[in-house]
Amino acid sequence: MELQHEDKKLLALVGWELQQYIQLMDKVKIRDALKHILNISRHGNQYIQVNEPWKKIKGGDTERQRAGTVTGVSVNISCLLSVMLFPYMPSVSQTIRDQLNAPQSCINTMLQGTGAFVCALSAGHRIGTVSPLFQKLEVDQIEALKKRFGGQQTTAQAAASAQPATVPAPAAPAAAAEVVTVSGVDPEKAKQLTQAVAEQGEKVRALKAQKAEKAVITAEVAKLLDLKKQLALAEGKSPEPAPQKGKKK
Repeated sequence: MELQHEDKKLLALVGWELQQYIQLMDKVKIRDALKHILNISRHGNQYIQVNEPWKKIKGGDTERQRAGTVTGVSVNISCLLSVMLFPYMPSVSQTIRDQLNAPQSCINTMLQGTGAFVCALSAGHRIGTVSPLFQKLEVDQIEALKKRFGGQQTTAQAAASAQPATVPAPAAPAAAAEVVTVSGVDPEKAKQLTQAVAEQGEKVRALKAQKAEKAVITAEVAKLLDLKKQLALAEGKSPEPAPQKGKKK
């Protein structure tokens, strides 16, 4: 791997995120530490999409060398992410390392006390068999799971229906009322999707600022729209965006 300024800048950024992660984990601030895992993942995704090693590998010697460097850096970032994920998702962490054919020693190598990012997988390393880590749930699958595992009604609704007709139920704040009355609402999933929408939106803005290829931007915008639809469903709203006031259609 022949590191250029762009690569060194990325590795320094990853190293800083790793330092924050270690400090927060030492303080048992689990949720805050997880944010730095997501940050590294976002930086790595943006790096590989902008550099497009799958295209450069088909070019001349210089482009092929660049493709090798980008791939090597990306694989090592993936390995680091697997190590950082171990306290949260140990089985997924192990699966990633199995796919990367990474040695057990990479855990200690990559989690040094200094927090410096170390490439544990050197040039020439052969990865294992790669397969998707997670299955994407389509909208119809999500609805089927909600019907299968969702309760018949919420406790608040049951309490309200049990009151005599002459006694009005106490007024609830608008936000709370929406959560307990709208069918299919999943507050926890909505919270996760809200974060995902924000991160994907940031990713799209970064690609546009870097003037990435139109096909790459279009693909990421499509992912953003899909996340917004999933968020709307989790909030019990229509997945179709409402028309904005003051703007022509």
